Amino acid sequence: MKPIPLGLALLAASLFGGVVGSLITRATIAAPSDPTSTPSAPIAARSHVHAAQARANGGVDSFSGFGAAGTQPNDSDRMIQRARRDPAYLRELLRGYSFETELDKRGALLAVLQAVANDDVLRTARQLADSGDPESRRNGLDLLKAFPLDQPQVRELLSRQLQAERDPAMLKQLVDMLAPTVVASEDAAPLLDRLAELRQHPDPAVRASAVVQSVQWNKHAGNEEILQRAMLDPDLSVRQAAIAGINASSTRSDRLKDSLLALAADPQTDAETRNSAVFALQNFAMNRGEYALYRKAAAQAVDGDGHEREYPAR
Repeated sequence: MKPIPLGLALLAASLFGGVVGSLITRATIAAPSDPTSTPSAPIAARSHVHAAQARANGGVDSFSGFGAAGTQPNDSDRMIQRARRDPAYLRELLRGYSFETELDKRGALLAVLQAVANDDVLRTARQLADSGDPESRRNGLDLLKAFPLDQPQVRELLSRQLQAERDPAMLKQLVDMLAPTVVASEDAAPLLDRLAELRQHPDPAVRASAVVQSVQWNKHAGNEEILQRAMLDPDLSVRQAAIAGINASSTRSDRLKDSLLALAADPQTDAETRNSAVFALQNFAMNRGEYALYRKAAAQAVDGDGHEREYPAR
C-alpha cells in the first residue's frame, strides 16, 4: 500500500483533534459541575409529569397550568367538550369554580362553564348568586351572565335582587346585567318599573345605567321623555348615558336635538362629551340655523389627545 504523505497525515490529525476538543468543551459547558446550581430542570420535569398525570386522570388539576401562563389553546376546547358529555367531570369543574381562590384559575374555569351553560351550570350559578357570602355571590352573578333573560329563572333572580339590593356598586352591576332580549310585555314590566325607580336613584352611576337599560328594554312610547330628563341631569355621566341612549334607540325629537346642540356648544362641558353630542346630531334633521350651530360645534371638536376631529359637512 502506498504510504500517506506526511503533510496530509498531519492535517488529518489536526482536524480530528479540533473536533474532539470541541465536543469535549460543549459537553463540559452543558453539564454544570454543581448539580444544585440549576434546580429548575428537575422541578420543571416534576411539574410536567404532574400536569401530564392530572390530564391523564381527567381531574380539575388539568387546569392548573391554564390561564395567563397558559397551556395549549385547545385545552379549554377539550374541557368544554368533555364537560358537555361527562356529568361527573362537569360537577368537578363546578366544585372547583365554587371554591377556587386564584383569579387566573377561576377565570379560566368561568370561561369553560359559561361555554357549557347547561341546567347544571345554571343551578350552581343561582345557588352562588343567592349566597350570603359576597365573593360567592359575585362568582354566581359572573356565571349567570352566560344565560339570557328570556329564561324565567334568570329573570326572577335578577328582578328579586334588584328590588332588595341597597349597595350602589352592586346595584349598578345588577342593572348592567339586564342585557336586552325578547320577552313578553308582562315579563318585561317588572324590570321596567324597577328601572324607572332607579333612574331617580341618588347615585349617578346607578342612574346612568338605568337610563341606558330603560331605553333598550322599553318597546312602548316614552323613550323621548326618559332621555330628555337624563339630558338635563346635573351629573355628567347621566348626560353621557342619555347621548348613548339616543344613539342606541334612534329616538328623535326637537327637544332632544335642542339639548344636544346646547351640550355640543357648551364650553363648560368636557371635550369628549361635546364630541359625543356632535356625533349624535348627525342623525337629526336640522334647519340652516341649527346646521350652522352644528358646524360651529363640529369645528371646535377635539379628541382626547387635543387634535381636531373631522365631522362630515352636511
